[in-house]
Amino acid sequence: MSDALLVRPADHLVIGVRWSGFTTDGTGVLIAGERARLTLWFPPQHVGEECSPPRSPAPLALAAGTTGTVVPGWRGMLAGPSRVVATMAAGRRIPLTANGILEAMSGVPLVVASAQETALEIPWRTILVPGAGTAGGAVVCRHGSAASTTGVQAMWRTRLVDAEVPAVAALTDAHLTVRAAEHDIANTADPDFGPAAPNNTLGTPRAVRTRLVAETAVRPATAARLELSALGATLHARGSWAAFEWEQRTVLGRDMLVRARFEGVLYPLGHRAEYLEVVTREFDTTAGGAAVLRRIGVLTVVEPVRRPPDNPGLRRRFPLGDIEIEQTTFTDLASPNSAVPGAGWQRTALPGIGEQSTHFRPTTTAGTPVLFPIRCTTGTGVLTFGLPLFFVAEIAVGAVSSLTDPGLAQRLSRDYGTQAVTCAPTPIDIAGTGGRARGDIHEVHGVTIAGIANQSLADGYRAGLDQLEIALPALRVLRGDDRLTSVRLSENYLRDGAADVLMEMVSNQTREIDFARDAGRSGGLVAPKYVADAISRSLGPVSLRALPHPATGLIDPAALFPSDQAALLGFPLKTLVTQLRLPPEITAVPRAGAAPEVRMQWRDVALRSTGTFVARPGTRLDLTVVASPDKNETLCAVKDFSLELPPGPQRVLRLTFATLTVTQRGGSAPDVSVDGIGVEFVGELTLLKELQDLVRLGDTGKLLDITTRGIAVRYALPLPPVTAGAFVMRNIALTAAIDIPFDGDPVSFTFGFASRVSPFQLSVMMFGGGGYLEIELDRDGLRRLEASLEFGAFVAVDFVVASGEVHALGGVRFTLERGGAVTLCGYLRIGGCVEVLGLISVSVELCLSLTYRPERNALVGRATLVIEVDLTLWSDSVELDSGEWVLAGGAARRPALRDRDTAMAQWLEYRAAFVGVGRG
Repeated sequence: MSDALLVRPADHLVIGVRWSGFTTDGTGVLIAGERARLTLWFPPQHVGEECSPPRSPAPLALAAGTTGTVVPGWRGMLAGPSRVVATMAAGRRIPLTANGILEAMSGVPLVVASAQETALEIPWRTILVPGAGTAGGAVVCRHGSAASTTGVQAMWRTRLVDAEVPAVAALTDAHLTVRAAEHDIANTADPDFGPAAPNNTLGTPRAVRTRLVAETAVRPATAARLELSALGATLHARGSWAAFEWEQRTVLGRDMLVRARFEGVLYPLGHRAEYLEVVTREFDTTAGGAAVLRRIGVLTVVEPVRRPPDNPGLRRRFPLGDIEIEQTTFTDLASPNSAVPGAGWQRTALPGIGEQSTHFRPTTTAGTPVLFPIRCTTGTGVLTFGLPLFFVAEIAVGAVSSLTDPGLAQRLSRDYGTQAVTCAPTPIDIAGTGGRARGDIHEVHGVTIAGIANQSLADGYRAGLDQLEIALPALRVLRGDDRLTSVRLSENYLRDGAADVLMEMVSNQTREIDFARDAGRSGGLVAPKYVADAISRSLGPVSLRALPHPATGLIDPAALFPSDQAALLGFPLKTLVTQLRLPPEITAVPRAGAAPEVRMQWRDVALRSTGTFVARPGTRLDLTVVASPDKNETLCAVKDFSLELPPGPQRVLRLTFATLTVTQRGGSAPDVSVDGIGVEFVGELTLLKELQDLVRLGDTGKLLDITTRGIAVRYALPLPPVTAGAFVMRNIALTAAIDIPFDGDPVSFTFGFASRVSPFQLSVMMFGGGGYLEIELDRDGLRRLEASLEFGAFVAVDFVVASGEVHALGGVRFTLERGGAVTLCGYLRIGGCVEVLGLISVSVELCLSLTYRPERNALVGRATLVIEVDLTLWSDSVELDSGEWVLAGGAARRPALRDRDTAMAQWLEYRAAFVGVGRG
């Protein structure tokens, strides 16, 4: 094998020559042997040039010689050498001159079996192997004329044509095919033009080059013109395949036009689209008049609307109906071949095809992802939002297609991740069944969209809802809770469209359904409190831990209501409810053209005995709350139960209720109805049973006191005075009260004989006294027991001119509170008054008290003297208070000096008043 360089300055001929299988005769003539081959090596036939968006400035400023001025510049990369190979007939004699070599190669069929023979690097890093365009044809070289008719020397060139093309055919009738070979060379990374010009690209980028290798391996492109010269190649070639088109026009190694069109889909929604990129050479005045390459890219959505899939499982994953991309053409795009961050092609190895540019994220030239305007039309509402998408190229080579490759689908899912978008509040039928259940339709404020990694690709790519941001109007109305909730479609529902639990709340988005702090919103009697972490189609917010057991259909009350604050009449629901089949149902019922109607229902709930609450077979709880702009009703009723106070064998009182009902309509005050109430004294109070006929609580005077804290129903039974000779008992009353708090505290019952503010009075001749007895009970037993007895004597005299009375009374008050705290107080009251002719009245009252303070373990005393003088034209009173002093136990304390000084000042003021009267 020998080499030589042929240079002919007259027509710029510069080629290398390599021959093998030849011998020489000693006179400079080559003689071909049996396997003689002649190879011509051409200098670089193409310049890979930098191209930029229209009207963008030149990336470089180059010095114009020594003039001190600069000219705009763009960068370029020379291609590697090209070669043509021909086999010579045995015995052929070829002079070893430029003319001899060129004449030997003219018209001889070239060897084009592979890229190891005739191979042309046109364009940069694309190895083209020419082929004949006719059956049985051959590729031959036809050299141009050495001189023109005008005597001007022409540049040497050679045309590659099909041997069947006549010699007089036009320059664009080469009738060749071309195949791109050498995938590894085509896969060479494009030049990095640097961060100063991130939107600049190569004219024929890697995505086009590797695609040409894959496509032409099955069906070659066509070339209407293919010429080689010392200054570069001229190429007119094009190809059209199932999902890809390419066209390139190059003159003397410089591109005039490069056009590439990629068909594909938009991931993850699956709409058909195409990306077209066109590079043209333009004389650009903004670049100093230079003939530069400019690039434009256009993304076109060719399938604006996609219908829901036939596969019910995929429909459940994305229940948003028809999906329309409202804008179909996008032009202000960064090239996926550029260095704009996030905009570039991603490359994936495809089985049977090799590594290809498979997908990119459409991005603006400013570097922000394109937000495709999406409109989803459902049976209940329309969602509109902007969503970034991927363009996925369809690469269909033979029986292989990128869009059905599961490996690419999994990679797309990873690369795309999730995209959260917001939208105007819209009612959406999540189940897509026309609202079969009340919990199917929800107010959607945003969705998080993801691709599905493992899906059937026969229908193309489909998206899934990774999360939804929904409002819960029921909680907003019932609890004033207007926060949004992040939920996911439950796996059970995705597998089985008949599953009742439609959505599950994400881990940090569980919602507390808490009426314990505002039981008035749930009827006052019952205060549910539980954590909801899922949405049921029939029940609304539910707890996954407290769903009906598959075998029994029953709910564990302790799992549903773990907190004691969830209560009925103050009794924990977890110990009160039994045979529970449904949790409280909280749903928003859609209404056409109006706000939804919110319902909270818990009907026919069986109750069992616990503590002081005694249930019967028919004991039931019913709760219904209806709220809408034109209707607000609350009904809560507890039927057929008793309260035995205190609980256990020490019970002394039994209250029986046929029905305890709280009803509220609109903005009116709650109406409390107590039907069939009965009172029975048991145990140690059986002796009072004779009074029971008098104590008909349902028939006595009733006082209903309604506040924001709760409802108090108070009953009073006044009894007439009892007189028997010198025995007189007055101010007798039996009282009872039921307190129903709205803050979750237990219901309490108070029973009294008279009261502290109005004690009974007893007198026997000159001796008298009084007192009261009050007992307060709740579910835990005794809350307070207070009793007071007072005794003493009264003496009254009347001398016509003057009258008066003197009394001396003593008493004791005993208070026993929950926890065993005892307060014991003894007191003595001594006083009297005198009145003269109705003009002058003087009264004196001295009260001495001794009180045991258990919290201080001290016996505390106090003395108070009250003197009142009433004249016809003047009156005044003086109160002298010793303050408290400790008689025993605790830290000793005597009246402070200032206490004595104050008392003395009051006494002097009192005395001075009388002195003044006497002087008058």
